[in-house]
Amino acid sequence: MQGNLAYKKIGSQAQKELIEVLQGLKELSVTDGCGVLQLKPRRYYRWLHSHPAGKRSAWNRITPQEEAAIIEAGRDEALVDLRSAGLMVYGHESGKFHCSISTVQRILARNQLQAPYIIPKRKCPAKPDIRKLMDQPKKIFSYDATEIYLSSRLRVVVIPILDMGSRKFIHYGVRVTSFTQKDVMDIWDEALWQEGIDASQLTVLSDRGSQMKGSRTKAHLIGKWNIKLEFARPYTPDDNAWIEAFIKYMKYHPACPESFETVQDVMDWVAKFQELYNDHPHSSLGYVRPNEEHEGLGNAIRQRRKENLRLARQRRLDFYRSQKVKISEYGLSENRGSEGISNFLLDVRNPKNDEEDIIEGLEAIGWKRG
Repeated sequence: MQGNLAYKKIGSQAQKELIEVLQGLKELSVTDGCGVLQLKPRRYYRWLHSHPAGKRSAWNRITPQEEAAIIEAGRDEALVDLRSAGLMVYGHESGKFHCSISTVQRILARNQLQAPYIIPKRKCPAKPDIRKLMDQPKKIFSYDATEIYLSSRLRVVVIPILDMGSRKFIHYGVRVTSFTQKDVMDIWDEALWQEGIDASQLTVLSDRGSQMKGSRTKAHLIGKWNIKLEFARPYTPDDNAWIEAFIKYMKYHPACPESFETVQDVMDWVAKFQELYNDHPHSSLGYVRPNEEHEGLGNAIRQRRKENLRLARQRRLDFYRSQKVKISEYGLSENRGSEGISNFLLDVRNPKNDEEDIIEGLEAIGWKRG
């Protein structure tokens, strides 16, 4: 031990060694020895008379009798369905033990009388699997609601219905300020009567809005039309991305007015957009118009285009081959001037020809003096 010990933390083993050293002093007193070590005498005597710390227990700890009563209640077959809260109530009502729920739960867990607690997981709806239905028109429809504000800040709600198989803009409804389940029912009645399709083979996809998932709406579409309903997951617009992209295209179309003055202006634009959209080639359909795809003409149109491309490629190949044959015949049959140049060169090599004759020969075949 070296240095000042007045403010150092000293372990139990070092304390014992210092006590033995100070007690073994013969010429110095304990106080002088503490002064040499720069250790306070009070600290030395505290070490000397210290006692080992005993096991401490809480003054309000549950008694063994109460713990035995809790264990007995936990093993009682008549109380097997009760969890910690129920046993706590039973203890207070019967007077056998009085403690908190956490105490009952801790004693039951210690004696393996309680099943492990499993945190309940929130039920998450499954992602709607509808891609397999998009191979044909009139099999799956999607709809949603979007808001358009007038110049006066009046809100107008547009509810479009889209055939996801043919991408055709089937029908729409326009309501002012808001819409209800009755409005959704009326719009669907109009759309299905207009289409005249077998609704029992139809699936409808929407989000989980109160008007779409309401009990009246579901009872009407399922009970009257026998339609299968699918709903996107909460806060997951990607599950119904087709109608979201359609709505954005409707609002940001180049022909869309910058502002709307009246509700009739909104209705006129939606009607105009319906014609523009349904008669415009769609990239996801192989650039077939939604109206044509909806009528079942898409496959025939795409096949005809493939055949046209095949025939055009054959015509180009035939044209290329014919041009190649003409070039070969032209090179063999016509004299393009090479024979005259060859004869002239043979003449030039003759040493009898003088310089003037050579110049005249070159001028005859097109050469000019510099």
